[in-house]
Amino acid sequence: MSAAGPYTLVLGASGFIGTTFIRHLQARGERTACLLHRSPLPAELSPERLLHGSLLTFPWQMLEAEPPRAIIHFARISAPLAPGRRLAAFASGRANRRLLAWLERLEQPPRLVLVAGTLAYGSSPDEDIFEDHPLHPAGFAREYARGEAPILAAMAAGRLPVQVMRPAWVYGARSWLRSFFFLPMQRQGHVPLYGEGDNLMALIHVEDAAALIDYLSREAPAGASYNLLCGAPLRQSELAGTLSGISGLPVRRISSRDFPGRDRGVWESLTFSQRTASRHAALYQRHGFRHPDPGAALASLWQSFLQTLSS
Repeated sequence: MSAAGPYTLVLGASGFIGTTFIRHLQARGERTACLLHRSPLPAELSPERLLHGSLLTFPWQMLEAEPPRAIIHFARISAPLAPGRRLAAFASGRANRRLLAWLERLEQPPRLVLVAGTLAYGSSPDEDIFEDHPLHPAGFAREYARGEAPILAAMAAGRLPVQVMRPAWVYGARSWLRSFFFLPMQRQGHVPLYGEGDNLMALIHVEDAAALIDYLSREAPAGASYNLLCGAPLRQSELAGTLSGISGLPVRRISSRDFPGRDRGVWESLTFSQRTASRHAALYQRHGFRHPDPGAALASLWQSFLQTLSS
Protein backbone atom coordinates (compact mmCIF):
# COMPACT_ATOMS: atom_id res chain seq x y z
CA MET A 1 0.00 0.00 0.00
CA SER A 2 1.15 3.53 -0.68
CA ALA A 3 2.16 5.85 2.15
CA ALA A 4 -1.06 7.88 2.01
CA GLY A 5 -2.08 7.73 5.65
CA PRO A 6 -3.18 5.01 8.05
CA TYR A 7 -5.40 2.15 7.01
CA THR A 8 -7.64 -0.41 8.70
CA LEU A 9 -7.06 -4.15 8.22
CA VAL A 10 -10.25 -6.22 8.38
CA LEU A 11 -10.20 -9.96 9.13
CA GLY A 12 -13.35 -11.83 8.17
CA ALA A 13 -14.44 -9.06 5.82
CA SER A 14 -16.69 -11.30 3.70
CA GLY A 15 -19.01 -12.16 6.62
CA PHE A 16 -22.34 -10.59 7.53
CA ILE A 17 -21.04 -7.74 9.69
CA GLY A 18 -17.70 -7.59 7.89
CA THR A 19 -19.17 -6.65 4.49
CA THR A 20 -21.29 -3.92 6.09
CA PHE A 21 -18.21 -2.66 7.93
CA ILE A 22 -16.22 -2.43 4.67
CA ARG A 23 -19.14 -0.60 3.05
CA HIS A 24 -19.16 1.84 5.97
CA LEU A 25 -15.41 2.49 5.66
CA GLN A 26 -15.70 3.02 1.90
CA ALA A 27 -18.47 5.57 2.43
CA ARG A 28 -16.14 7.44 4.81
CA GLY A 29 -13.32 7.34 2.27
CA GLU A 30 -11.10 5.29 4.59
CA ARG A 31 -8.12 3.26 3.41
CA THR A 32 -8.89 -0.42 3.89
CA ALA A 33 -7.18 -3.77 3.50
CA CYS A 34 -8.95 -7.12 3.81
CA LEU A 35 -7.68 -10.61 4.55
CA LEU A 36 -9.86 -13.16 2.75
CA HIS A 37 -9.72 -16.91 3.06
CA ARG A 38 -12.36 -18.68 0.96
CA SER A 39 -15.36 -16.36 0.55
CA PRO A 40 -14.94 -13.40 -1.82
CA LEU A 41 -16.22 -9.89 -1.18
CA PRO A 42 -19.36 -8.65 -2.96
CA ALA A 43 -18.48 -7.06 -6.30
CA GLU A 44 -19.35 -3.52 -5.20
CA LEU A 45 -16.78 -3.55 -2.40
CA SER A 46 -13.29 -2.48 -3.41
CA PRO A 47 -10.76 -2.21 -0.58
CA GLU A 48 -7.41 -0.69 -1.46
CA ARG A 49 -5.64 -3.98 -0.84
CA LEU A 50 -6.82 -7.58 -0.89
CA LEU A 51 -4.78 -10.15 1.02
CA HIS A 52 -5.45 -13.87 0.75
CA GLY A 53 -4.75 -16.62 3.24
CA SER A 54 -5.79 -18.40 6.40
CA LEU A 55 -5.40 -17.00 9.91
CA LEU A 56 -3.50 -20.21 10.66
CA THR A 57 -0.78 -19.57 8.10
CA PHE A 58 -0.84 -15.93 6.97
CA PRO A 59 2.68 -14.36 7.15
CA TRP A 60 1.92 -11.34 9.33
CA GLN A 61 5.49 -10.05 9.00
CA MET A 62 4.73 -8.97 5.42
CA LEU A 63 2.71 -6.08 6.91
CA GLU A 64 5.59 -4.69 8.96
CA ALA A 65 6.72 -2.23 6.27
CA GLU A 66 3.35 -0.48 6.65
CA PRO A 67 1.39 -1.72 9.67
CA PRO A 68 -2.33 -0.89 9.90
CA ARG A 69 -3.67 1.63 12.41
CA ALA A 70 -6.12 -1.05 13.63
CA ILE A 71 -7.01 -4.69 12.98
CA ILE A 72 -10.76 -5.34 13.13
CA HIS A 73 -11.16 -9.06 13.79
CA PHE A 74 -14.49 -10.53 12.65
CA ALA A 75 -12.96 -13.83 11.50
CA ARG A 76 -13.90 -17.22 12.92
CA ILE A 77 -12.88 -20.67 11.87
CA SER A 78 -16.33 -22.22 11.78
CA ALA A 79 -18.06 -25.56 11.27
CA PRO A 80 -21.75 -26.49 10.96
CA LEU A 81 -21.96 -29.22 13.63
CA ALA A 82 -20.89 -29.42 17.28
CA PRO A 83 -17.92 -31.83 16.86
CA GLY A 84 -16.53 -29.72 14.04
CA ARG A 85 -17.08 -26.54 16.05
CA ARG A 86 -14.91 -27.95 18.84
CA LEU A 87 -12.07 -28.60 16.38
CA ALA A 88 -12.59 -25.14 14.88
CA ALA A 89 -12.32 -23.59 18.34
CA PHE A 90 -8.94 -25.23 18.85
CA ALA A 91 -7.75 -23.98 15.45
CA SER A 92 -9.07 -20.47 16.18
CA GLY A 93 -7.15 -20.33 19.44
CA ARG A 94 -3.96 -21.37 17.68
CA ALA A 95 -4.51 -18.78 14.93
CA ASN A 96 -5.14 -16.01 17.45
CA ARG A 97 -2.00 -16.90 19.40
CA ARG A 98 0.00 -16.55 16.15
CA LEU A 99 -1.49 -13.09 15.55
CA LEU A 100 -0.78 -11.98 19.13
CA ALA A 101 2.80 -13.25 18.98
CA TRP A 102 3.42 -11.11 15.89
CA LEU A 103 1.81 -8.02 17.44
CA GLU A 104 3.94 -8.37 20.57
CA ARG A 105 7.10 -8.21 18.46
CA LEU A 106 6.17 -4.79 17.06
CA GLU A 107 7.48 -1.63 18.68
CA GLN A 108 4.13 0.13 18.13
CA PRO A 109 1.48 -2.55 17.55
CA PRO A 110 -1.84 -1.52 15.98
CA ARG A 111 -5.01 -1.68 18.00
CA LEU A 112 -6.64 -5.11 17.84
CA VAL A 113 -10.45 -5.08 17.95
CA LEU A 114 -12.07 -8.47 18.52
CA VAL A 115 -15.73 -8.56 17.50
CA ALA A 116 -17.36 -11.32 19.55
CA GLY A 117 -20.92 -11.67 20.88
CA THR A 118 -23.04 -11.35 24.00
CA LEU A 119 -23.77 -15.10 23.96
CA ALA A 120 -20.48 -15.30 25.83
CA TYR A 121 -22.24 -14.02 28.98
CA GLY A 122 -24.79 -16.83 28.87
CA SER A 123 -28.47 -16.72 29.68
CA SER A 124 -29.31 -14.25 32.46
CA PRO A 125 -32.78 -12.66 32.29
CA ASP A 126 -32.98 -11.37 35.87
CA GLU A 127 -30.11 -8.86 35.98
CA ASP A 128 -28.54 -6.31 33.69
CA ILE A 129 -25.50 -7.79 31.93
CA PHE A 130 -22.77 -5.16 31.72
CA GLU A 131 -19.29 -5.53 30.23
CA ASP A 132 -17.72 -6.66 33.51
CA HIS A 133 -20.11 -9.59 33.96
CA PRO A 134 -18.42 -13.02 34.20
CA LEU A 135 -18.45 -15.08 31.03
CA HIS A 136 -20.63 -18.22 30.95
CA PRO A 137 -20.80 -18.98 27.21
CA ALA A 138 -23.98 -20.49 25.79
CA GLY A 139 -24.84 -21.98 22.41
CA PHE A 140 -22.26 -21.38 19.68
CA ALA A 141 -20.30 -19.15 22.04
CA ARG A 142 -18.97 -22.17 23.97
CA GLU A 143 -16.72 -23.02 21.05
CA TYR A 144 -16.09 -19.42 19.98
CA ALA A 145 -14.97 -18.49 23.51
CA ARG A 146 -12.20 -21.09 23.43
CA GLY A 147 -10.79 -19.55 20.28
CA GLU A 148 -11.13 -16.00 21.62
CA ALA A 149 -9.55 -16.75 25.00
CA PRO A 150 -5.96 -15.81 24.00
CA ILE A 151 -7.09 -12.33 22.93
CA LEU A 152 -9.07 -11.79 26.14
CA ALA A 153 -6.02 -12.85 28.15
CA ALA A 154 -3.81 -10.38 26.25
CA MET A 155 -6.28 -7.57 26.97
CA ALA A 156 -6.46 -8.48 30.66
CA ALA A 157 -2.66 -8.51 30.88
CA GLY A 158 -2.42 -5.09 29.23
CA ARG A 159 0.31 -6.29 26.89
CA LEU A 160 -1.36 -4.95 23.76
CA PRO A 161 -3.94 -2.28 22.81
CA VAL A 162 -6.96 -4.59 22.61
CA GLN A 163 -10.69 -3.87 22.58
CA VAL A 164 -13.53 -6.38 22.59
CA MET A 165 -16.80 -5.38 20.91
CA ARG A 166 -19.80 -7.54 21.78
CA PRO A 167 -22.78 -6.81 19.53
CA ALA A 168 -26.04 -8.28 20.78
CA TRP A 169 -28.59 -9.60 18.21
CA VAL A 170 -27.32 -7.99 15.00
CA TYR A 171 -30.11 -7.99 12.43
CA GLY A 172 -30.03 -7.25 8.72
CA ALA A 173 -30.66 -8.77 5.32
CA ARG A 174 -28.14 -11.64 5.69
CA SER A 175 -28.57 -12.42 9.38
CA TRP A 176 -30.34 -14.93 11.61
CA LEU A 177 -33.45 -12.87 10.80
CA ARG A 178 -33.47 -14.24 7.27
CA SER A 179 -32.56 -17.84 8.17
CA PHE A 180 -34.80 -18.34 11.20
CA PHE A 181 -37.66 -15.91 10.58
CA PHE A 182 -38.04 -14.55 7.03
CA LEU A 183 -37.47 -17.82 5.17
CA PRO A 184 -39.84 -19.85 7.42
CA MET A 185 -42.41 -17.03 7.10
CA GLN A 186 -42.21 -17.15 3.31
CA ARG A 187 -42.11 -20.95 3.00
CA GLN A 188 -44.50 -22.02 5.77
CA GLY A 189 -46.88 -19.08 6.07
CA HIS A 190 -46.34 -18.29 9.74
CA VAL A 191 -43.99 -16.38 12.02
CA PRO A 192 -42.00 -18.89 14.10
CA LEU A 193 -41.78 -18.43 17.87
CA TYR A 194 -38.99 -20.58 19.26
CA GLY A 195 -39.74 -22.07 22.66
CA GLU A 196 -41.94 -20.10 25.05
CA GLY A 197 -41.00 -16.78 23.49
CA ASP A 198 -40.36 -14.96 26.77
CA ASN A 199 -36.58 -14.78 26.27
CA LEU A 200 -35.10 -11.28 26.16
CA MET A 201 -33.25 -10.13 23.02
CA ALA A 202 -31.25 -6.90 22.67
CA LEU A 203 -31.18 -5.77 19.03
CA ILE A 204 -28.90 -3.62 16.91
CA HIS A 205 -29.10 -3.06 13.15
CA VAL A 206 -26.01 -4.24 11.27
CA GLU A 207 -25.34 -0.74 9.92
CA ASP A 208 -25.36 0.68 13.45
CA ALA A 209 -23.12 -2.13 14.69
CA ALA A 210 -20.60 -1.44 11.92
CA ALA A 211 -20.60 2.31 12.55
CA LEU A 212 -20.18 1.84 16.31
CA ILE A 213 -17.29 -0.59 15.89
CA ASP A 214 -15.49 1.94 13.68
CA TYR A 215 -16.25 4.85 16.03
CA LEU A 216 -15.17 3.04 19.20
CA SER A 217 -11.99 1.71 17.57
CA ARG A 218 -10.97 5.33 17.01
CA GLU A 219 -12.41 7.20 19.98
CA ALA A 220 -12.79 4.80 22.92
CA PRO A 221 -10.00 3.51 25.19
CA ALA A 222 -8.27 0.21 24.55
CA GLY A 223 -8.21 -2.38 27.30
CA ALA A 224 -12.01 -2.50 27.59
CA SER A 225 -15.08 -4.38 26.37
CA TYR A 226 -18.13 -2.76 24.79
CA ASN A 227 -21.62 -4.32 24.56
CA LEU A 228 -23.31 -2.98 21.43
CA LEU A 229 -27.09 -2.62 21.44
CA CYS A 230 -29.75 -0.07 20.55
CA GLY A 231 -32.54 0.43 23.08
CA ALA A 232 -33.93 -1.86 25.75
CA PRO A 233 -34.13 -5.62 25.15
CA LEU A 234 -37.45 -7.00 23.94
CA ARG A 235 -38.95 -10.46 24.28
CA GLN A 236 -38.93 -12.87 21.37
CA SER A 237 -42.74 -12.86 21.54
CA GLU A 238 -42.64 -9.08 20.93
CA LEU A 239 -40.35 -9.59 17.95
CA ALA A 240 -42.68 -12.27 16.57
CA GLY A 241 -45.69 -9.98 17.13
CA THR A 242 -43.95 -7.16 15.24
CA LEU A 243 -43.15 -9.51 12.35
CA SER A 244 -46.75 -10.74 12.37
CA GLY A 245 -48.04 -7.18 12.12
CA ILE A 246 -45.63 -6.40 9.30
CA SER A 247 -46.37 -9.53 7.27
CA GLY A 248 -49.99 -10.30 8.17
CA LEU A 249 -48.95 -13.86 9.06
CA PRO A 250 -49.97 -15.69 12.26
CA VAL A 251 -47.45 -16.63 14.94
CA ARG A 252 -46.75 -20.34 15.49
CA ARG A 253 -44.78 -21.71 18.42
CA ILE A 254 -41.94 -24.11 17.56
CA SER A 255 -40.83 -26.61 20.20
CA SER A 256 -37.36 -28.09 20.46
CA ARG A 257 -38.80 -31.39 19.17
CA ASP A 258 -40.06 -29.65 16.02
CA PHE A 259 -36.84 -27.75 15.42
CA PRO A 260 -35.13 -28.75 12.13
CA GLY A 261 -31.91 -30.63 12.72
CA ARG A 262 -32.32 -30.41 16.51
CA ASP A 263 -28.89 -28.89 16.91
CA ARG A 264 -28.64 -28.10 20.62
CA GLY A 265 -26.25 -25.22 20.06
CA VAL A 266 -28.52 -23.52 17.52
CA TRP A 267 -31.63 -24.01 19.68
CA GLU A 268 -29.88 -22.64 22.74
CA SER A 269 -28.63 -19.66 20.76
CA LEU A 270 -32.18 -18.87 19.59
CA THR A 271 -33.82 -19.18 23.00
CA PHE A 272 -31.27 -17.83 25.49
CA SER A 273 -32.49 -14.82 27.48
CA GLN A 274 -30.32 -11.89 28.46
CA ARG A 275 -30.90 -8.38 29.77
CA THR A 276 -27.95 -6.96 27.87
CA ALA A 277 -26.85 -3.50 28.95
CA SER A 278 -23.77 -1.30 28.57
CA ARG A 279 -21.87 1.10 30.78
CA HIS A 280 -21.12 3.06 27.60
CA ALA A 281 -24.75 3.76 26.61
CA ALA A 282 -24.31 7.54 26.85
CA LEU A 283 -21.35 7.35 24.46
CA TYR A 284 -23.44 5.36 21.98
CA GLN A 285 -26.29 7.85 22.12
CA ARG A 286 -23.91 10.74 21.43
CA HIS A 287 -22.65 8.86 18.40
CA GLY A 288 -26.22 8.27 17.24
CA PHE A 289 -28.10 5.42 15.55
CA ARG A 290 -29.37 5.26 11.98
CA HIS A 291 -32.02 2.71 12.93
CA PRO A 292 -33.31 3.51 16.43
CA ASP A 293 -36.76 2.05 15.67
CA PRO A 294 -36.53 -1.72 15.09
CA GLY A 295 -40.15 -1.87 13.90
CA ALA A 296 -39.48 0.42 10.94
CA ALA A 297 -36.19 -1.32 10.16
CA LEU A 298 -37.78 -4.78 10.28
CA ALA A 299 -40.61 -3.67 7.97
CA SER A 300 -38.07 -2.34 5.46
CA LEU A 301 -36.02 -5.55 5.62
CA TRP A 302 -39.14 -7.70 5.11
CA GLN A 303 -40.14 -5.72 2.02
CA SER A 304 -36.61 -5.95 0.65
CA PHE A 305 -36.61 -9.71 1.28
CA LEU A 306 -39.88 -10.12 -0.67
CA GLN A 307 -38.58 -7.96 -3.53
CA THR A 308 -35.44 -10.08 -3.73
CA LEU A 309 -37.55 -13.22 -4.08
CA SER A 310 -39.66 -11.74 -6.86
CA SER A 311 -36.76 -10.27 -8.86
